[in-house]
Parts: sequence; C-alpha cells; structure tokens
Amino acid sequence: MSGYRCSAAPPGPGAPIRVYCLPHAGGSADAYRNWMRFPGPPGVIFVPVELPGRGSRRDEPPPCEVAEALRGLLAELAGRPPEEPFALLGHSMGAQLAYESARLLARAGRPLPQLLVVSGSRPIGATDRDGLHGDLSDEALIDRLRRLGGTPTEVLRHRGLRRLVLATMRVDLNLLSGYAARVRPEPVACPILALGGDADPLAPPELTAAWRALTDSAFWHRVYPGGHFFLHEHRTAIIEQIRATLATVW
Repeated sequence: MSGYRCSAAPPGPGAPIRVYCLPHAGGSADAYRNWMRFPGPPGVIFVPVELPGRGSRRDEPPPCEVAEALRGLLAELAGRPPEEPFALLGHSMGAQLAYESARLLARAGRPLPQLLVVSGSRPIGATDRDGLHGDLSDEALIDRLRRLGGTPTEVLRHRGLRRLVLATMRVDLNLLSGYAARVRPEPVACPILALGGDADPLAPPELTAAWRALTDSAFWHRVYPGGHFFLHEHRTAIIEQIRATLATVW
C-alpha cells in the first residue's frame, strides 16, 4: 500500500485488536519489531508503522508535513471495517503523530481508536524546555542523542551511519516544530493512556500527565523508572498495562 507498510497479515472477521505503533524521532518501525514477537497477550497484535524516508522505505522522499507522513496510515485506518477495533501507540514524536492521526480521523468522521497510548511526550502546546531542535550543530545534536540514549554508540561512531541518523533526526525535529506552530490543541473523543519515565528530561511526569486535557474520554497516567527510552526498558510491563487498559474500553 502506498505510504504505509507493515508486516502483519490483513485483518479479517473476528481479528484481534491491532495496535499501530509509531516511532520516535529518528527511528523506524524496527523500534517495535520485538513487540511483534512478544508472546502475548492474546487478542492484541502490535503493528509497527514504517514512515517515509526511513527503514524499509528509505528510498522514498522524507515528508515535509505531518499529514504527509501519516497519509498511508490514515488510508489504512479509514479502510478498516467500522466494527474492527484498533488502537494507536506512539513514543516521543510517535505520540504526537498518534494524536494527530486520531484528530484527523475525528475530523473526517471516521472511527476513532479504542485507545490512544502516548509515551515519552509532552502534549501539543506544552512549552518546549529542552531546546532539542533541527538547527543544532552536528556536535550538539550528537551530544543530546548520547545523553538521551536509544541510539547505539557504535552507530554514532560510524561516520556513514551517523550522517543518516542526523539527517533523519533533523527532518523529524523540523516536522514537529512546524506541526506545533500550526496546530491548535483540541481534545479527542477517545481514551488516552499516557506513559512517562520518572527521569525523562524531554517529557517529565508533570508533562505526560498534561495529556489529560486532550481527551473528552477516560484518562490513565503511568510513570515508570528510567529516562526517555523507558518504553523499551519496561516493554513487558507496558504491554501488560496496554492489554489491561484495552480490556476496560473494549
């Protein structure tokens, strides 16, 4: 399908709920490959979403607008039978993309996700206190990536791989800054589960809790030990939390 790729089988009657997973800035669908292989929980399938310009779609031009990045995913979601539930999960940049996906689906009158899971991200409209932006020098951006973790040291040491990582990061950071400047935050009519790390410098717990203002439905907030990439450090516990939360809304 143009603009969207995943390796899961297409949904059918009685299919488990699909959780579409959106990556962090500079990341790809590979961030969630291990989630696909996780043994359980029953009735839930994690579907990594590959965005243009990275991973298996590296030969495609990177998106200049958030709507462009989401075009294929939105087409996939809009084409699903209304009776087949789904959820959206995003970490860091992916949380912003997941929220925007729900917002655009609502505006188009399409079915909304049973659950929106936003992880390691301040909500739209929250003050940017960390200064992580696309016009940082290479040295400054590499230093920030090292301190945040999530990018293997060997990748940052390899000249060719480092160049690719920095280029993708700049595209994503500029994408987010342009989006934040144009979009007015508005609540969505689906439940939100907000996840945070207690030592995350980009999205501390008081900011992940602020997602409460962006839903007209139920809201849950969970904080885990760790920094910005706590999501993968506590994958088992978080998958169980998602399963348990889905069980209350589906």
